[in-house]
Amino acid sequence: MKFVLNKKYYPQPTYEFNLPVGHTCPFAKECKVKVDRYSGKFESTGTRFRCYASSSERFPAVRKHRWSNLDDVLNDKPIVVPEDATHVRIHASGDFFSQIYFDQWLEVARVNPTVQFWAFTKSLMYWIARLNNIPSNLNLTASYGGLEDYLIEEYSLKYAKVFTTKEEFIDSGLPLDTDDSLAMKGDVSFALLDNHKFKKKGVSK
Repeated sequence: MKFVLNKKYYPQPTYEFNLPVGHTCPFAKECKVKVDRYSGKFESTGTRFRCYASSSERFPAVRKHRWSNLDDVLNDKPIVVPEDATHVRIHASGDFFSQIYFDQWLEVARVNPTVQFWAFTKSLMYWIARLNNIPSNLNLTASYGGLEDYLIEEYSLKYAKVFTTKEEFIDSGLPLDTDDSLAMKGDVSFALLDNHKFKKKGVSK
């Protein structure tokens, strides 16, 4: 399995673990995009946004490592965090695609208590099924724009909303996260700006 060290977008060096966009996002709606593993052809069914992480999959090498990670997960290969990791962003691309896979990350967090993990997710049913068993070093953020948005309010989940205009963002009253500082810790919900319309330090999901 391959972790990618990202020194650009976060407050500190962060390892990312990535999967193919769309193919591993069973509850995506507004941003859904699938990229063919071999041809690189894009298929967008998103109703509002185009998944930001999909852009990188135009490069064969990116597709190769993301699909290789998925193959390893499906073949029950253990997820081993790099020895020097202090911060891990789970899924700068992709999402939790099954309860078994979600539970695997819970265990990874438990056996690496000194590492801070975080993830955005639209796979809310998997989170809710383990609501009282999330390790303290794993911070989850519900990503609005999926098939299970109704669960966010019902279970008072920490959430992020993507806005396409600065006016909408200001009207929301939410703080803006530009480098995952709010995503990686705490329980404050926040705003993100659409990366295809705004250049900013940071990534959104």
